[in-house]
Amino acid sequence: MGTAGGAGAGAGGRRWRFLAAAATRAAATKAATGRGATRKANGGGAKPRRREKKLSRKEEAGRRLASGTLATVCVRTVLAPLERVKIEYLLNRSALKLEAMVGGILRTEGALGFWKGNMLNIARTAPFKAINFCAFDTYREIVNRTFPEGSDARKIGLVCAGAGAGMTAVVTCFPMDVLRTRLLTTGGKEKYGSFFACVKMMYRQEGASTFYRGITPALVSMVPNAAVYYSVYDGLKNRRLAQLNAELAATRKKSGSKQAEENSVKNIEQKNMMLYGAVAGVASEASTYPFEVIRRRMQMQSGRSSTAMVFGRKALLSMATTLRSVARESGLKSLYAGLGPSCVQVLPSAALGYYTYEMFKLLLEVD
Repeated sequence: MGTAGGAGAGAGGRRWRFLAAAATRAAATKAATGRGATRKANGGGAKPRRREKKLSRKEEAGRRLASGTLATVCVRTVLAPLERVKIEYLLNRSALKLEAMVGGILRTEGALGFWKGNMLNIARTAPFKAINFCAFDTYREIVNRTFPEGSDARKIGLVCAGAGAGMTAVVTCFPMDVLRTRLLTTGGKEKYGSFFACVKMMYRQEGASTFYRGITPALVSMVPNAAVYYSVYDGLKNRRLAQLNAELAATRKKSGSKQAEENSVKNIEQKNMMLYGAVAGVASEASTYPFEVIRRRMQMQSGRSSTAMVFGRKALLSMATTLRSVARESGLKSLYAGLGPSCVQVLPSAALGYYTYEMFKLLLEVD
């Protein structure tokens, strides 16, 4: 697993260089097109831009899924060491200082130890993020078509779109999250063996519903988490777009240019994509982190499971019991165990996640 992670890191470097070069070419082409349109509006002889073929909804959804998957593979490979540190604090309850923990991993597992479980993490997060991004774009389109711009109904609709996207991704991909939690906890590999052996053992001993153990706090937290994330990011992005288009309109008015509306600014600057993604990520992580702790602890609970224990009243009671148990360990601060490393991971993850997603959408020519 570590070797695969190391190879992934090398491949990730090549992908980053390809992405940067391709994004630069795309930006240069876009800038050249904008200059050509400006020259034509001012009486220049540039040829008009050819209207591109409109994609079907199925093609758009496919390209968005591909963009989300590629973005997640890149980001998760780059940030795998931070994920490993977070797991040590959150699941294995390490009390070591960061320097001691890093040194221990280097001594016992080598540098590739920081990429332990990276392929499993990618297998879990790539479909999750892809579905999440794609679902949000789809739901947002519906909201934007349904409600007028600037209305309170659209703002509420965008919050619901963010929450709905998160819940769609959680329900689809939750079994992989449970399996990853079981295998990466100390002693998990020794107890369960390989990935497929873990699936077989859990199914035989605990039942099919155990693969959704802990989904109740995940869904409960997903509503505020996704709502905060997408609301903050989309709000900042739309505010910046409005500012850029206002500046562009003022420049056109001053110069007497009459360009078509389709030549308005559609994308914000790359640095702001990353900044807004980081701000939104930290805001959503900090607001719902106790649910993350409860979810992980519930995933570690073994024993025969049933649908009633996963969904509904018994699941809520189990969630409350786990909350009290965690709080009794060392007070309310235990509900935020690992929040520091988590935020350190979330900052670049959220920033690079939405940035790479937007860049891959640009490369695949989908809005």
